Amino acid sequence: MYRILRIALTVALLVGAAASFGLCAAKKPAKAVPAKRPAAPKLLTVAAGQPFETPSSGAAKVSLTMCADETEPATFTARCGKSLAGVSAACGDLAGPGKIGRQNVTVRLVQGAELLACDNMTLDSSPKQFWVDVTVPKNSKPGVYKGSIAFSAKGKQIDTVPIEVTIRSLRLIGSSKQYALYTSLGLSGQGACRLAGDAYSRFLGAVGKLGFRAVSVSEDPARIGDAFSACAAAGLVGSIPVLTFALGSGAPTIEDARAVESARKTAGLASVYCFCADNPATDQEVQAACERASVLRRAGMQVAATVSDDAAAQKLLPVLDGINYRIDMPYVQALVNGGTSRTNKWEWYWWDARQSAEQNRVNTGVGLWRSGLYGCMPMWMPKDGSDRADNLDSLLAEALREGVNDTRYITTYMKALRELKDKKREKDKDYIAATESYLSSFLSKPLGKLTPGDLRAFRAKMAEFSVKLISML
Repeated sequence: MYRILRIALTVALLVGAAASFGLCAAKKPAKAVPAKRPAAPKLLTVAAGQPFETPSSGAAKVSLTMCADETEPATFTARCGKSLAGVSAACGDLAGPGKIGRQNVTVRLVQGAELLACDNMTLDSSPKQFWVDVTVPKNSKPGVYKGSIAFSAKGKQIDTVPIEVTIRSLRLIGSSKQYALYTSLGLSGQGACRLAGDAYSRFLGAVGKLGFRAVSVSEDPARIGDAFSACAAAGLVGSIPVLTFALGSGAPTIEDARAVESARKTAGLASVYCFCADNPATDQEVQAACERASVLRRAGMQVAATVSDDAAAQKLLPVLDGINYRIDMPYVQALVNGGTSRTNKWEWYWWDARQSAEQNRVNTGVGLWRSGLYGCMPMWMPKDGSDRADNLDSLLAEALREGVNDTRYITTYMKALRELKDKKREKDKDYIAATESYLSSFLSKPLGKLTPGDLRAFRAKMAEFSVKLISML
């Protein structure tokens, strides 16, 4: 009897356990708790806006949309109902499908065209504008990343501003255009142009972060190797312009040219262009440039010149391999406005990049693309003896980088377009035609009327088209 009861009880327990297990298995897995969103500012009044536009009103959250392996800016204003002294601002890590480390986010204070460190600031009822640069590492996963910019005073956090970065699922490739900064800054410069040791290395590194691939070098042959090595260390290994007028008013010797070539090889640079003239105007200056070009060509060098006068350009063209035109010359403007008659030379254009952020963005970006020229060499020269032009923390330099990125988006689109066209499929033709029509229409707009908003929308379209084209391959 007892044995029968024990067996029955055991069976009942087993059945109950099985039923309990079945109920547990039927339950849905618990949902993951979403990451806590950064809190909205409490002490500060924040208005987030768009780069190169002063925010007057807007959300309290800073938002950016970009690709991996890209640097993008954002901006916002902040003010406080009471006066706070000794304030600093910095961003923490951004969390999402991966992490964007705090070292990849810089926060600076906008003062005129300059961008200053966010240390020891005073905040009050007057809005102060801040500039945020986010650099997304190359292999970052697409998705939304969130974090906050912390404002602190006397070692204590007083408020935070939320920041959200959306990474597109698009691999942005390098620009097909060649960018070089044409400058007198260097190891042997005079006054404000002199950059010794680490100062020169820091300047070259900052230029490289703009997306430029070369910096002009103005050195004597005996020291030019040091400048070439510094360029190579900074990753500036494009066709470097060598300003040979620095060698003196007369023509360089064959030995000078050979010293330049030897230094180039030692530094591991692929190529250099020796400039025989810097904007010659008189017949005497043009003749001297031709003499320099003759010596350099006999030494096997590639020779170029910077020009601002059409007559001088015509006289120099027969002895040049490349030419850097002032942007407002008739030849360049004809190309920018739809002309197709090109010389067989390597060609760039230049302008004074120390004047206007708006011009820097367009001239480095869609304006250059419209011209069809090989690239550009904007002038970056000190204005006077006290001007520290080696400091690239400015809206002028930010605009140069944004222009380079504009052409990166076009280059990425063009690569995907060519690859899809090569398949020669009838089903792809309508979409291809729609994207080409949009690009043609946008590039035909008057450059002087393009706004930062127009360029943001253009980039978004190029990204949308690129993603779709790639998915159709």
